[in-house]
Amino acid sequence: MKIPAQYLPVMPYLILQDAQAFARFMRHVFKAEEQLIVPGERGIMHGELKVGDAVIMFANATELWKPFPGSVFIYVEAVEGIFERAFAEGCKQLQELAQREYGYGGGFEDPFGNQWWVNTYTGE
Repeated sequence: MKIPAQYLPVMPYLILQDAQAFARFMRHVFKAEEQLIVPGERGIMHGELKVGDAVIMFANATELWKPFPGSVFIYVEAVEGIFERAFAEGCKQLQELAQREYGYGGGFEDPFGNQWWVNTYTGE
């Protein structure tokens, strides 16, 4: 299978009321890096942010494309810092940080309705 080098075979695509605010949130909380932002009449027509190797795609909602939040599981290096920044941004805790068989992490809901399951892998 061939895919462009900057993408993965599966990527979330979130449709949001305020894509610009979401991009700011992601840059602050996850230290996400901008890969591509395509402006449109109503804000961001298509956006791509990278967290490590993960690509999160997103866009502003329209009359045709209604808001559609998602649930994302993601491995990161420093889960505690992400949780601190997330709660400072008004996120709601869904699952407290704890060691589990798949890593150390937990879950929160962002101000845009997306659920994040954020973990640091602690296995070998």
